[in-house]
Amino acid sequence: MTFKTMDDIEEKKRKENKEKMKIEISDDINDVIGNVFSKPKARRRKTWVDRIFDLLKIFGVIILVMIFINLILGNVWLLKFFLKSLFKIG
Repeated sequence: MTFKTMDDIEEKKRKENKEKMKIEISDDINDVIGNVFSKPKARRRKTWVDRIFDLLKIFGVIILVMIFINLILGNVWLLKFFLKSLFKIG
């Protein structure tokens, strides 16, 4: 017959708590990863207002890109024009 000391009992409780905590942590991590990479469960349908707002965002981005390109090309044209008139090139 073997005798268990208090240290043995405490060590066993620590190991059980450690295993329980590992399982809980892995379950929590799996839940978070599942929520991040899976599709949302309740997805609402887009209304016509949402679609118009999406179109306005797309047109806004296109307009900003066009303004940016226009500024760059306009500056290049102005630089070329002033260099020609300043140094009488061409």
